[in-house]
Amino acid sequence: MKSNLLIAVVVLLSFNNVQAQLANGSVAPDFTLVDLNGVTHTLYDYLDDGYTVFLDFSAVWCGPCWSYHTSHALKDVYENHGPTNFPGVNANTTNDVMVFFIEGDGSSVAQLNGGSGSVGDWVAGTPYPIICTDGNPNNTSVASSYAISYWPTVYQVCPDRLLSECGQTASPYSLVTSCLPPPSYNIDARSFMSNSASTGCSSMTPEITIQNYGFDNLSEVKIDVFLNGVFQYTTLFDEIYDANLNMNVPLNLQTYEMADALLDPITGLSNNDVITIDVSMPNGVADPDPSNNQTITFIVDLGFDNAYWDGPLSITVAGGPQNAWFLKEVSSGMQIAAGYGGVTGLTIATTPPLTLTFNECYTLQSLNGVGLAYTVSDAMGNVILNGSASGVEDFDNFSTGNEVWTVGFEEQISYLAIYPNPANDVLTIDGNYTSVTIYDVFGKAVLTTDYQNTINVSDLSNGIYFININTNNTITVKKITIAK
Repeated sequence: MKSNLLIAVVVLLSFNNVQAQLANGSVAPDFTLVDLNGVTHTLYDYLDDGYTVFLDFSAVWCGPCWSYHTSHALKDVYENHGPTNFPGVNANTTNDVMVFFIEGDGSSVAQLNGGSGSVGDWVAGTPYPIICTDGNPNNTSVASSYAISYWPTVYQVCPDRLLSECGQTASPYSLVTSCLPPPSYNIDARSFMSNSASTGCSSMTPEITIQNYGFDNLSEVKIDVFLNGVFQYTTLFDEIYDANLNMNVPLNLQTYEMADALLDPITGLSNNDVITIDVSMPNGVADPDPSNNQTITFIVDLGFDNAYWDGPLSITVAGGPQNAWFLKEVSSGMQIAAGYGGVTGLTIATTPPLTLTFNECYTLQSLNGVGLAYTVSDAMGNVILNGSASGVEDFDNFSTGNEVWTVGFEEQISYLAIYPNPANDVLTIDGNYTSVTIYDVFGKAVLTTDYQNTINVSDLSNGIYFININTNNTITVKKITIAK
């Protein structure tokens, strides 16, 4: 099969050890768990048999979890569409869905049965398997592998092993049609952008995922890489690294199995470059079904150059707990800051507490943040990142450059005075500057003007704003409040 992946780079941010839900389109981690009746279940066995699986990660003390559980949405879908001859499944089932309730917070069997600390009896009337994670025999590692950060989290896992967070939907079965149909060809390869990629301020190392969507084992695919439509190189992907053997071994993927192909770096990139990856010729033959490919589009954004390094960053990110961000140093891969959405003007002192490195590239990475705005400013007030997340996993870059700053933070901003703050109808700026732009908390420019001592802000609604003050060689960012 042939896949065109247009790759670009746009990103977000986060704090150390912050966990976010798995991004839609992620590969579901396999598990083998024992239910309350002593029956062992392996996720991939159900997927390989063509079932769409719903995973309800809940906690016994969680009110919203109980509300969804007692809505019987998952009970109904299990009874009418669950596996033939399973307990509680109707005789006329469509036989294409499986459901699991996973108490992921380590509570006991007694609590699942309505004991102390539980909001109700989760077991009574529940026909589908209930998984307890109190350590006998299952533990909470399954919740960790699925990056559960709030309850309930309900995932839909398609037979192709890709998941999506479906939320507390009242009609789960309506989502089954979003899954790809099962394999129908002996030789068929599927390809899509991996959930990780190495990016730099002028380069990118693409990583794509290859999946065998045919009945025969997959031993090779051809990968062509283009930059702005110009051919760069061809790779024959026919071997993978085996960590147990500490060596490369021949590619030999069974049906639905996947492997990540880390491609050669693409260097010398410029803003708005487009990288195209073309996957074809599974096992040396033409792909019989190009219709089951994902197409992911990224536009290369190399970001701000020469950010001020000797001071903390200020970060504003829209969204909430579902929107995680991570700030990494590219050369070392070290995560220096992380957090969730829903922060405004957050001061980031990098972890461990040190300043940014001179002449270094940094990348801001976000998960599950589609359409959510972010703004990052350095200690001199330069807006070094400003955009909106656009995909499952996005990247945005800035660098500290190789030009030495000759003025200190305090000296640079000392001559600017902004008042009153909060402001009503008029904002006064004392100091030498050329222009100002005022942004709302979502990164949208709401007012722009050239130099004037007083600025009419009467048209702005009450709330918090960021004012970018442009001087001859820098941008200073201040937070202001409009209160009428």
